[in-house]
Amino acid sequence: MRDPFVIAVGIGLLLGSLAGPAVVYGLELVPHQWRRTAEWLLIAGAVAVTALADQLSRRGGGGGAFVYVLAALPGLLTFLAFRTLLASTLVSLVPVYIFIGVLTRGGPTYAPEIALDRAVSLQPAWIFVYASLGLVALLPLFIVRQQALFHRAMQAYLMVMLVSYAGFLLYPTVAPRPAHVIGDGFSAWSLRLLYTLDPPYGCFPSLHVAYSFVSALTCYRLHRRLGIAAALWAALIGVSAVYTKQHYVVDVIAGAALAFVAYVLLLRGYSPEAVAESERRRAPIRALGVIGIYGWIIACFWVAYSIGVVVP
Repeated sequence: MRDPFVIAVGIGLLLGSLAGPAVVYGLELVPHQWRRTAEWLLIAGAVAVTALADQLSRRGGGGGAFVYVLAALPGLLTFLAFRTLLASTLVSLVPVYIFIGVLTRGGPTYAPEIALDRAVSLQPAWIFVYASLGLVALLPLFIVRQQALFHRAMQAYLMVMLVSYAGFLLYPTVAPRPAHVIGDGFSAWSLRLLYTLDPPYGCFPSLHVAYSFVSALTCYRLHRRLGIAAALWAALIGVSAVYTKQHYVVDVIAGAALAFVAYVLLLRGYSPEAVAESERRRAPIRALGVIGIYGWIIACFWVAYSIGVVVP
């Protein structure tokens, strides 16, 4: 079977994890003062070559080589940034979420709906809380400077990811989305955009909620009050998952429970005493930077909405 999507995922999983160490080994042969420049030239060159290969393959009916090779770049970039195979593997596995949705589409699905799901109506305004996961999950990247804690966090993310993927395969579900999002405001437009970009598959457990709580609990090992604040926001993300009809209540509970299991197994053993006081003081300031970035992203989408970008 030569399904381009399947081939892209396969390359992303294999090359994304292996290309990083191979490239770094080769960079050892480059003079030290030129290594960082060489890294970015390699990335830019890979994008240019794959774009050219895509055009050539389309002319010959090859099916788009660009998507095949480009799938490996996130893992490569992650390894170049953090020099850890664990983080590279984690990033390389992210596309599997979409792959599982394609794999289970058309087969039997489940709807673990309870009375509370039926009682909660769609509230498009909650999209702005739900969408914040994109930066909340990355919060440890901004504030964690301790290699041991960062390593444990990557293990926790990988654990909830793999367990969730198993759930998506063994208990395939479809999000309780409405057929149409009624409304012309910015929030309704944004929710329609989310529905367009995000496949409605893979709900149980909620990986969205699991990532949010893993991030919050990682922060808790570094800075107690920051961790509590992040956990409260993770809880709001769980609420938003129900109000945007992206998940059932059971999905949210399962995702939060999975994150706490990962915390007990992988994060709780890290002693906060290992964190220098100076790093502890800087953590909330660095977290504010995440809020600023998210505000800037929302502003960009507002511009797109204002100029009349149409969402199906």
